[in-house]
Amino acid sequence: MVFFLLVVFGLLSFTSSQISHQYHFINIRKNWTEAQRFCREKYTDLATVNNADEMNSLFKSISDVSYDAYIGLYRSEVFRWHWSLPDSYNVETFQNWNDKQPDINQNKEGCAVMDNNGEWFNDSCDSQRQFICFNATANQKYILIEVNKSWREAQEHCRTFHTDLASARNSSENRDIKNTFKKNDVWIGLFKDPWSWSDQTNSSFRFWNSSQLSIRRGQDCVSVMGNKTGKWKDVQCNATQPFICFGATPGAATTTETRPAQNTTEGGNTSSQPTQILTTGVEQATPGAATTTETRPAQNTTEGGNTSSQPTQILTTGVEQDNLILVHENLTWMEAVSYCRKHHVDLISIHSEELQNRVAKRAIHASTSHLWLGLRYTCTFNFWFWVNDSETGCYQNWASGHGPRGYEECGLSGAMESTGGHRWVGRPESERLNFICQLCADDTLY
Repeated sequence: MVFFLLVVFGLLSFTSSQISHQYHFINIRKNWTEAQRFCREKYTDLATVNNADEMNSLFKSISDVSYDAYIGLYRSEVFRWHWSLPDSYNVETFQNWNDKQPDINQNKEGCAVMDNNGEWFNDSCDSQRQFICFNATANQKYILIEVNKSWREAQEHCRTFHTDLASARNSSENRDIKNTFKKNDVWIGLFKDPWSWSDQTNSSFRFWNSSQLSIRRGQDCVSVMGNKTGKWKDVQCNATQPFICFGATPGAATTTETRPAQNTTEGGNTSSQPTQILTTGVEQATPGAATTTETRPAQNTTEGGNTSSQPTQILTTGVEQDNLILVHENLTWMEAVSYCRKHHVDLISIHSEELQNRVAKRAIHASTSHLWLGLRYTCTFNFWFWVNDSETGCYQNWASGHGPRGYEECGLSGAMESTGGHRWVGRPESERLNFICQLCADDTLY
């Protein structure tokens, strides 16, 4: 069974509202206007998506196909401001713009920045800034991330490790965000775009594949990509492809046209089944020497405002030295991710029995009962996924009672047993464990 990833990195355990729409995948090739007319005649309208839960439900509606499909989002002539966090208050409810801001003549400056006085101004979304994340489940709701990123990169980081970019929906929240930082202007979760929904719902939810989002006019309609991500891209409205409606199922007397499945010409990768994840990205082993040890000066890193000591010793073990490295330091899952990405490639993802066996050979040398893997559970979408998803695989080695249809709750990440069957289990991400990083093929110890 092939598993799919709805997001490149899993959103954390925050969901703002229940699913309100029933989605229907229509495997008939039409342009966007024809698809809209069909949905309005047979159901309610082309699909609208209000939040992550609804996105998950929509993606399940195309679980057995790999085609791109229209939804009800289209480019209008009016730019509107929205909060990144779905179902936040309407942006007109509270505003704290600087004098003469926002600049209504600068539609290219479509993202909002907060200065150290708590006032906002708009800037290019490609600018590199520090940013404030919001965490719905933590005692510390607002977290300063002291790394410069573009607005979309900041949004992806916050949705991966917290809930979303910070929303200042009233004066109290605005003050709390301002108190999180002392200097440097920071991104907040306010953005503007010209995209509107066919049913005129004012939903701010967006799920763009940034590499597929065009700034060129003419690509004024939106498709869900029929691949392992389910992300959105803008396309020409005259392209013919399947589409997704929402609304009640028509009565028994209603008939729907059906045709044989056809591949789309835009981004269609053949695959199936959307709800569970096993995607990986580990390079093949390369022959090398026997056991080697690396020692580095201790370093401090900052992630989400928390300072942690970096590992001082890295041990590569086994008969052959390859692109796996066991780190003898007890870190939380997020700290382990940060370390591997800073010094190597990522936490290890396992996509085959051969790789499982190689990882197991290193696991027996760990100083903790389990080791972190690059495996995470998302409450929002209710599945396990690999954070490094450059490859797709079916391999699993879950312990009984763990993994899909097993022990699942918010705040879990994947770990491997150091001994025994080296099975995978879900562990609270706050635990401190050894971990294994993936190295580049030409990564050398220093």
